[in-house]
Amino acid sequence: MKNIFIKPIVLITLLATVFTSCVKEDHYAIPTLKPVVFAENFEGITAGSGSNEIAIDLEGWVNTNTSGTRVWSGKSFSGTKFAEFSSFYSAAGSSDDAWLITKAIDLSASNSKVISFNSLNRFYNGSVLKVYISEDYDGTVPGIATATWTELNPTLPTSSAQNDVKVSSGPMDISSFMGTNVRIAFRYQGSKSANPTTTFQLDDIKIYEN
Repeated sequence: MKNIFIKPIVLITLLATVFTSCVKEDHYAIPTLKPVVFAENFEGITAGSGSNEIAIDLEGWVNTNTSGTRVWSGKSFSGTKFAEFSSFYSAAGSSDDAWLITKAIDLSASNSKVISFNSLNRFYNGSVLKVYISEDYDGTVPGIATATWTELNPTLPTSSAQNDVKVSSGPMDISSFMGTNVRIAFRYQGSKSANPTTTFQLDDIKIYEN
C-alpha cells in the first residue's frame, strides 16, 4: 500500500520543483514600452496605383519638387498604403528633387529619441533617397534652400538584389536635437534621362524614446 501513495507524491513534488524553477521573476518581466512621439503610416491618405498618382496631402507636411513638377504620391498594395516616388514617370529629359517633409515634431521631453521607417526599392538602377533633420526649417518651399539640414544615416536598400524587399531603415539616434521642434525631410533625387529612376517607397515613420 505504501508504494501506491509514494509514487503520486514523488511525481507531484517533481512537477512542483520544475514549475517553480521555470517561473522565476525574469519570466514575468514585461519589456518596457517605448513611448512613440510621432508616427505616420500613411493609412489616412488617398492612394492611386501605377501611373495614377495622387499627391500626398497631410496637414502640416510639405510635398514639393524643387526641380520638377511631380511630387510624392500615395500608393497602395495588398491593403497597405505608403508614399512613393519614381523619376520613371517624369517627362523625358527632366530631373527631380522631390521633398517630403514632416510637420513640426516636438522633442522637448528630456528622454533620448530615435527615428525609424520602412523603405522599399523597385526597378533599382541607383540610390535616390537622402534623409535630413532640421531645427530651423520654416515650413515653406523657399525655406528649404535656407534651412540648416543635418543628413541622417538610414539603412536603405542599395541594389537590384533587394528589389521588393522591405528594409527597416533605423533606428537612428536624434538625441542631439532634444529640446527643440524638428522636421524630417525625405529627399528623392533622380532623372528620367540620366538615371536613376528607381522607384522608392516609404512607410511607417516613427520617432520614439530610446
